[in-house]
Amino acid sequence: MGTEYFQGQGYPWRRGRWWFQDPGLRKLYFLIFIAILSSATNGYDGSMMNGLQALTYWKTYFKNPNGSRQGLLNAIQSVGSVCSLPLAPNLADWIGRKYSIFIGSLIVALGAGLQSGATDTGMFIAGRFFIGLGSGINGIASPLLITELAHPNERGKITATYNTFYYFGSTIAAWTTYGTLQISSNWSWRLPSLLQVAPSAFQLCFLWFLPESPRYLISKDRQEEAMRVMAKYHANGNIHDEVIMFEFAEIKEALKEEKINSKGRYMDLINTSGNRRRLFICLCCGFFSQMSGTSLTGYYLSKILSDIGITNPQFQNRLNGIIGVTNWIEAICFALLVDRVGRRPLFLTSASGMCCTFATWIALTAVQNRTGAAGPGKGVIAIIFFHNFFYNLCWVSLNVAYPCEILPYRLRANGLMIQSLATNVMLFFNQYVNPIGIEHASWRYYFLFEGTLLLQLVTVYFFFIETKGATLEEISRTFDGEDAVEEMKVRALVTEKADIVEQVENLDNRGQNTSTVGQKRD
Repeated sequence: MGTEYFQGQGYPWRRGRWWFQDPGLRKLYFLIFIAILSSATNGYDGSMMNGLQALTYWKTYFKNPNGSRQGLLNAIQSVGSVCSLPLAPNLADWIGRKYSIFIGSLIVALGAGLQSGATDTGMFIAGRFFIGLGSGINGIASPLLITELAHPNERGKITATYNTFYYFGSTIAAWTTYGTLQISSNWSWRLPSLLQVAPSAFQLCFLWFLPESPRYLISKDRQEEAMRVMAKYHANGNIHDEVIMFEFAEIKEALKEEKINSKGRYMDLINTSGNRRRLFICLCCGFFSQMSGTSLTGYYLSKILSDIGITNPQFQNRLNGIIGVTNWIEAICFALLVDRVGRRPLFLTSASGMCCTFATWIALTAVQNRTGAAGPGKGVIAIIFFHNFFYNLCWVSLNVAYPCEILPYRLRANGLMIQSLATNVMLFFNQYVNPIGIEHASWRYYFLFEGTLLLQLVTVYFFFIETKGATLEEISRTFDGEDAVEEMKVRALVTEKADIVEQVENLDNRGQNTSTVGQKRD
């Protein structure tokens, strides 16, 4: 991940060390994997539903759903996610990021149980609603915790990696449904539905080993706990480490100034030009991530393939699995490039590439529909992989990571809620409307997405800024310009060093007293 820690505005980040050479960071990033698994639940859902719609027993059990009814069975998960959004930010700021993930995982487990044991359509829909509800809570709390725990040097790559595990979940689901295709009973769809609980079950078991966000702890005046967390994982327990001094001072000052200038949790999102720009970008990330054309294969691959003459269920499920594996490999590779290449170049390359590949997709589908020739149909399969390649450049890794970076602490949960709201509203649109649009307009319906891709390219060019190589607090200054508070600068933060040293010494003294008591008892 780079051999050099960021040197900016006086920050004494270490040089000449890889993250895996540091015991504290090795342990931290292993534990962060627990929170990353929240993304796998969403990925599993989309790919599982793709697979189930190709299974004869599922279609027969639910009376061959089509059109709006098929859309509802998929889209109800997004309805659950939308319903969680008013609660999720307040929950994350009230009880903490870690315990919010616990509650979300419990709800997902309940939903997976209802879904797998469904005796009718209503019960299946209820299960999927609860899965969406729990996933929505986790989708807010998990990226917040990851962003606020990661070391400043690896924050971009670690946060970008979060959403790539969407494809980890989708890959597992795709090959699970491919395997259960051989089961000659309703367990061919019940078993994949039941296995959707796996990521949440893992989180429920191991979440207790994950530390809480230092920024959350400081916001609750639990400063000594925050310092212990930062020292343990960023400086291997050395609370006198200069990096910890500056990290702690910066977070503390930023939170203090945000609290002074706050005018209301949601009003803050529109009270300055910098915040309005942040809000606009959050909405764009949610909108464009779901309106780039990949949603067509994300939930309705079986329908897309049937329309170009490929109806074999085994081939459809096998292709679903291959797409999942390919997407995951690409997404992880590109996530590791965000700090080397930068955010803007990835966004611009992605938008440009998708405009071209999707136009080709439309042309090939139109020719196949008119002529019935096999060649254009095979070309559509190839272009799906090329289109996904450009999508995976940034819209998987940065869809959540970029809003988390540009939002200051007090707006981070609410801003991410706005991004999630936009994502889930458009996801509901795609899940519900896509099968209707494809059924009535065929390939002509695809022009909606091509128009959106052109709009995406223009928006990214004019509004998305580069955040490469900056801390969360420095990014705030980039957005706010002259409105940024001078006290947030590191040079001013140095004046608080005496206060921090005093707190550190208090921790040392308490530790020594505890050790002395223990020796006397012995």
